[in-house]
Amino acid sequence: MPNENGSPTLMLNGDEVRASIDMARLIEDLGEGLRSEAAGGVDTVPRINLASRAGFFRLMPAVVGSLDVMGFKVFNGSAADGVRYLIALYRASTGELLSLMDASYLTAARTGATTGLATQTILGDRDVADVGVIGSGLEARTNLEAVCSVLPIRRVRVFSPNPARRAAFATEMSEQLGVDVAAVDSAEEAADASVVVVATNTGVDSNVVALRGAWLRDDTHVNSIGSTMPGLREIDSDTFARAGSVVVDTDHVRAESGDVLAAIADGAWIDAKVRCLPDVLADGAAVRNGHGVSVFKSVGTATQDVVAAASVFAVARAEGRGRFTRVVEPKFF
Repeated sequence: MPNENGSPTLMLNGDEVRASIDMARLIEDLGEGLRSEAAGGVDTVPRINLASRAGFFRLMPAVVGSLDVMGFKVFNGSAADGVRYLIALYRASTGELLSLMDASYLTAARTGATTGLATQTILGDRDVADVGVIGSGLEARTNLEAVCSVLPIRRVRVFSPNPARRAAFATEMSEQLGVDVAAVDSAEEAADASVVVVATNTGVDSNVVALRGAWLRDDTHVNSIGSTMPGLREIDSDTFARAGSVVVDTDHVRAESGDVLAAIADGAWIDAKVRCLPDVLADGAAVRNGHGVSVFKSVGTATQDVVAAASVFAVARAEGRGRFTRVVEPKFF
């Protein structure tokens, strides 16, 4: 039985979380967690979405038995006022609250890590040298970092509507990754690549998309991580129609992603060619043989959040980051 004073909780701010993330390790840890999910080692429920006066309120819980952790991410806000992210991580076997951490950067990093894991799994040992990026925000950065950590990328082209932002992205990521990253003047030019990363917030109730399937090479792999709500769009239905294989991180994309809802309405979503990433990782079966367009469509999951938080917690504790405090005490009856 735990002692009556309980155990202290590690508090991590955004900078401490960021300093505790190693992309290669995060990809490896997520792979372990998602394989456990496929084997039935995770208990979770669909995310809970509520409207609030400040915009939206979303809760995502999961228990990852194989890692002896459980937790939840909660986030709320709006495009106008910003979004606040928090993860609470518990020890599943004892109920101890291990950590409370700012999850803003962590959300972007685990999204990128999941993209890297999916790209590596789908493409296997295929020789890929170039990447196109549509978007120049934080998640475009973390997704590109992850792809470059699993593939020997030598050339990147980035487009976003703001010339200054895409130029800054190119300079920053060239220095960070040690690859040739250049800004281009159109999304179509960026899409002329072996791997395309689409990380945008386009199409808020407007049906505008950032990527069109007609722009793709015959063997392009597309990673799309925007359009996580029904009112958001990012890639058009033709992208799904051209794809010989589609991998999703959760079946909930069918109800949550505006891209998928549009593809279903247009008859471009074929269930027979869609698989979930945890299942693909678990059985090791080839998703893609030879050439052909492939798509990874991600909306994020509670499993990813909890596994990523456990990874950050382990690193932060080992490297002495954060502050311990008593937040929640056990009550004995």
